[in-house]
Order: sequence, then structure tokens, then C-alpha cells
Amino acid sequence: MDESLDTPMSTVDFDPFHQAFTIVLPDGTPFNLTIDDINTYTQYGIRITINFSSQIGACLMVLIVLLMLTKQEKRRSPIFILNALALALGVIRNVLLCLYFTGPWYHPYAFFAQDYSRVPQTQYGVSITSSSLTLVVLILVEISLILQIRVMCVTATSVLRFWITVLSITIAMIAIGFRFAYTVLNAIAIRAVKSFMEYQWLGSATNITTTISICVFSAVFTARLGLAIRQRKRLGLRQFGPMQILFVMGCQTMIIPACFSLLQYIANESEVPYFSAQVLTVVSIFLPLSSLWASASLDDNSKASSGPDAHRTLLKSDTSGGTSGTAGGKNSLTTDTTASRVSTLSPGKARKADDDLEAGDVDGLARTSSNTTNEKN
Repeated sequence: MDESLDTPMSTVDFDPFHQAFTIVLPDGTPFNLTIDDINTYTQYGIRITINFSSQIGACLMVLIVLLMLTKQEKRRSPIFILNALALALGVIRNVLLCLYFTGPWYHPYAFFAQDYSRVPQTQYGVSITSSSLTLVVLILVEISLILQIRVMCVTATSVLRFWITVLSITIAMIAIGFRFAYTVLNAIAIRAVKSFMEYQWLGSATNITTTISICVFSAVFTARLGLAIRQRKRLGLRQFGPMQILFVMGCQTMIIPACFSLLQYIANESEVPYFSAQVLTVVSIFLPLSSLWASASLDDNSKASSGPDAHRTLLKSDTSGGTSGTAGGKNSLTTDTTASRVSTLSPGKARKADDDLEAGDVDGLARTSSNTTNEKN
């Protein structure tokens, strides 16, 4: 008798960390899985929920800060309402996205066997709502950007202002249109429990158009501020103030979302899943943060300046202030117009006008410009 028959199975080629096992499909068909499949499934769920959870925390913190630091009279402005709603809905949207990975949709058997018969109707509603809220947040962000572009172009000629508005609305509508189509088709696929892979191109197009719209708005916004800052420098007005702050934040709003969007195509999807989801969150955070920083600079009596101790005064602020958006409020309305007004003033009065703006004295700025006009007449 061959003794090898009584010998336990050889473990030379057996790796328990990659072993396979069998599950049975609803119709009784056996289906093989490996430990690697389970590990990939688990790691993907953990990583994508970390992505969504980080957005929940960021939106919630900025929303609390925005509500605490914004002055009472600024809370009724359209830009404040848009920014606050975008942050609040961003929190809800990401909570609902996390619920997908903690609910019956992501149950191991349902996932591998593609058997979603035990998913309740409420979970269908959660998934559709999370997708729809992404569309709503995009609409709020686009409207906020359009309003701020209009404010920054208030001193432009009527023809230029008209075409900038038309361009802004067109770009925004293209981005919203792609997101709307994606949301509708995604909702249909969820109800039918069908794969959405055939519309992968639409998801990519939606991501690209959204990123382009944000970058275009930020580029126009930053260009207007850059021209104003350049005119200020020619007049010897070099202190670090609200216009420089808005310029810095405008550049961030243009560059960082674009980086997140590009990382979606560069990074491995299994390692960094759904990176493009950060784009809307980053913009929703930057818009109110820029206004809070600029407002703190206006309310601060000690202005930041260049020098070895500039970093000590740059972030020093009175936390009782705040505005409702990057270009919200009367102070922001005059920010872009200052450069064009001071260009007609003498150097001494130009500095006086700039000081009025930095201190939030809109009436003082108006009087300085008015007196100069009367002198010329």
C-alpha cells in the first residue's frame, strides 16, 4: 500500500493568505472567491469612506466657523446663504454616501453575488438622494461664483460686463447640464439595479466640465484682482490687505480643485478611490474662508506688511468680524473699484482712499473721490 495516500496534503505550494473558498449563488451555482478578493473589497470600502468622512469634517468645521464669525447684517446676503447651504448640503451628501458602504448595498454576499434582493426601498432613496445632492451643491457653487464674478466686474464697461456674464452663465450651464444628465441616468440605473459602467465616459465628462468651470471663474476673478493690485503697487500701496488675500484664495480655488480632478486620472482607483469628489468640497470651503480672512484683515487695526515680522501680523485678526462670500458686502464691492478710483487721485489722497478701504470706511472712500472730482471741476 502506498503510504503517500495517508500523508496530509503538502503545504509547500499552499499559501493560506491567498486561499480560495466557495460561496453558493441564489440558484445554487457554486462561486469561488479568494482572500485577496475579500481584502480588496474591504480596503476599497475603508478608503472611500475615509475620503467622504474627511469631507464631512471639513465642511462641518467651516460651516460652524462661518456661522460664528459672520456679522449679523451679513447673514442675509445671497452669497452667505449660498455658501452656507453648499457646506450644509455637503455634510449631508457625504453622510449619505458613507451610508452606502455601511448598509445592505455593500453587504459581502450582495456585493460578490450581485444579489440585491434584500436591499430595502429606503436604501434606494438614500443612494438617489446622495447623487441628487451633488447636483444641488454644484448649482449653489456655480451661482455663488457667477455672483462674485459680477461683483468683481462692476467697474468694467457695460459691453465687457455683458460678455463676461454670458460666458460665465454658459460655462456654468454646461457643467450643470452634464451633472444633471449624469444624475438622472445614475438614478435610473440604481432603480433598475444595473451597472453604470457604460456611462463611465459621462462621469469623466462631468468631472472635466465642472473643473473647467471652476478654473475659468477663478481665473477671471484672480485676473481682475491682479490688475487692481498692480495698479496699487504703481501708486505705492504695498501693504498686505483684503485684495491680496482674495487674490491668494482665488489662485487656490483655481489650482487645488484642478489638482484633485487630475489626480482622479493619475492615481490608482483602488488606492485612492473617487478623488474627484473632493473638487466641490474644496471649492465650497475656499469661498467662505477667503471672505473670513479678508474680513479679519479689514477689522484688524494693525496691518500686515513685508518684513521679518510680517508673518506675526498676517494672521492676527479680530474674530468678531466676517462676511458672506469672497465678494460679499459693501467692503468687497469697493475692493475692485479702488484701483480704478485711486488712479485718478494724487499719491497722498490715494493712500487716504486705500486706508479708508482697508478700515472698511466706504463713506470716507466716497468722500475722498468726490472731493477730488470737485477739485478737478
